[in-house]
Amino acid sequence: MTGIKQDTTEIAIVGAGPAGVSAAVTAARAGAKVTLVDESASAGGQYYKQPALAERDHKYPDSLASNIQQGRELLAGLNHPGIDIQCNTLVWNVSAEELVLNLCGPTGAWALKAERIIFSTGAYERVMPFPGWTLPGVIMAGGAQLMLKAQGLLPGRRFLLAGTGPLLQLAAVQLLEAGADIAAIVELQPRAEFLRTASKLWGHWDKLGQGIANQKKLLQAKVPIKYGHTIARALGENEVSGAVIMKVDGDGRPIPGSETTLEVDSICLNYGFIPATELPGIAGCAQYFDYNFGAYATKTNENLETSVAGIFAAGETCGIGGADVALLEGQLAGAVAARQLGLDPDTDEATLCQKQLQARTVAASLGKMFPVKPGLCALATDGVPVCRCEEISAGEVRAAIRMGVVQLNQLKPWTRVGMGRCQGRICGEILRQIVAHETGLALQEIQPFTARAPVKPVLLEEVGGAVADTGELTWEDHVGGYGVART
Repeated sequence: MTGIKQDTTEIAIVGAGPAGVSAAVTAARAGAKVTLVDESASAGGQYYKQPALAERDHKYPDSLASNIQQGRELLAGLNHPGIDIQCNTLVWNVSAEELVLNLCGPTGAWALKAERIIFSTGAYERVMPFPGWTLPGVIMAGGAQLMLKAQGLLPGRRFLLAGTGPLLQLAAVQLLEAGADIAAIVELQPRAEFLRTASKLWGHWDKLGQGIANQKKLLQAKVPIKYGHTIARALGENEVSGAVIMKVDGDGRPIPGSETTLEVDSICLNYGFIPATELPGIAGCAQYFDYNFGAYATKTNENLETSVAGIFAAGETCGIGGADVALLEGQLAGAVAARQLGLDPDTDEATLCQKQLQARTVAASLGKMFPVKPGLCALATDGVPVCRCEEISAGEVRAAIRMGVVQLNQLKPWTRVGMGRCQGRICGEILRQIVAHETGLALQEIQPFTARAPVKPVLLEEVGGAVADTGELTWEDHVGGYGVART
């Protein structure tokens, strides 16, 4: 890495969401020198995203205002002399042997050597494709929330929310309170199945209370909730003008003849979340298949240490758990990392472990309530794009599977899926579902794309250092006149 400067820190934390911030605050209060890195413009992550400066006086709905205030209180802890915050900064590689992160940000490319690393890289929203899903006006439910939080803006006027999971109803309430018209909520799980599995939350009154409160608000606003349905296609030429929804059978397959058309200008999707494991994967941290959420995640021990010495993981990258889990795991990872450096954190780690396990149990119950069903793959007919970056259709993927492809790393060189700017973050989970559906293999047998550096596009000079002045270069002939190379 010629020409790349290197800094040092005691604890490097990647990701400034709930887990990363709580880890940074806990470790710094114990006396550690902490560097907190995030590629966003400010700390808080997606969950605690704060309004832009110009929007802080905007009147926010109650449900959003309380979330913003909670985030503000958490972020206040970052005003600590032991914490160095590096925003607008991408960690694009990690050397596990040396505990060195490679970064690029406003000041250029640099490296950060740490004594301990904590990955709190969060998660991505899961999407399942259907005809019209790439039309302007189709967004993720989390994206709609971000527009509300950060800018105080509604991304549309009349909404359909479709997918599965508690985020749909929460986002609908927030949109409703912000002045939106909600045409319907389309929930994949049948009502009877939903009520049966909801009994697993008995005793966890805070979660049940939140869900009941959201349903009450939606009922008062006369928002239809269509259980056992899915969105079948988006209508419109240049933008969304409507949507077709359908009933589904027990496997999630649409039932012909059950179509209903709704007039909407915005469609918000969420089929749960997928842990962001690229950086832990590059570091060689062991992964495991989380059956509760149907996705691979980073494996840790009870102290949130990964299989690689000196590297921790906290929050969604360890498995989907929500903000409550992330906050607890951030505190635990920060405390353990600080203690390993010889510091004395003012934290009861045993109590934290107990609370973390309880919170993970609740999260697991929620995951089992909202599975993604394999029949949804039928919506991605052969002409539907499944890799937007490389414009690869479901038909091209199925053709490769018929030729013997059974893993994503085989599919990539065959079709170029996962080779675009998103590096498989959007299409990877879609492709895993399709391969499993077409081959009959269990989902856990389909491995994710192998993560490689750089995890996101960066300039060549950020990878290899500044290009030397041409006056310093010499030229040599290469193998029998096949060209020359600069040395």
